[in-house]
Amino acid sequence: MRALRGGLRRREVAPRTRELLARAAREHQAVRGVLAGLRDTADLVATDPASPRCLPAVRETHRRLSEQVLPHEAAEDRELYPALAEPLGSGEATSTMSRAHVEIRRQVDLLGVQLGQTDDGRLRPDQVPDLLASLYGLDAVLRLHLAQEEEEFFTLDPTAPVPERR
Repeated sequence: MRALRGGLRRREVAPRTRELLARAAREHQAVRGVLAGLRDTADLVATDPASPRCLPAVRETHRRLSEQVLPHEAAEDRELYPALAEPLGSGEATSTMSRAHVEIRRQVDLLGVQLGQTDDGRLRPDQVPDLLASLYGLDAVLRLHLAQEEEEFFTLDPTAPVPERR
C-alpha cells in the first residue's frame, strides 16, 4: 500500500520526538547488556545443562528481560512509535516493530512458563530443547529488532547517540 501512495515521506522531527529517540537510543545500551547475558545463558544451557549454575542463570536472564527489556519495549509502543507517525508520514511505519514487541513479550512469557516447570532446582533433560529454542530465539529476535530500530528510526535524529553494538 505504501508503494502505491509513493512510499513513506520523512518530515521534520519535533523536539519531543528527538528526546524520545535519544532516550530510546540510550536505553538500547542497557538492552544490549541484557542480550550479552542472554547469549551467555543460552550457551551455558547448551553446553552444561546439569550445572548448578544453569537454572539460576536462566532465572536471572528472565528477570532482566522482564524488568529491563519489556518496559523499554512497552514505552516505545506507548510513546515513541506514536510520535514517529508524523515524521515518517504514517502510523503504519512502526507496525512491524510493534509486532516484534509482541513476539518478544510472548517469548519472555514462554520462558517464564518454562521456568515454572522446574521443581527441584535443576533443569530436566527434557526441558533443555525448549529452553534453548526460547533463549536463542529471543537473542535473534532482539538483535534484529534493535538493529532495525537503530537503522530506521534513530537515523531521523542525527544528534541522537547511536548505541554501541557488541
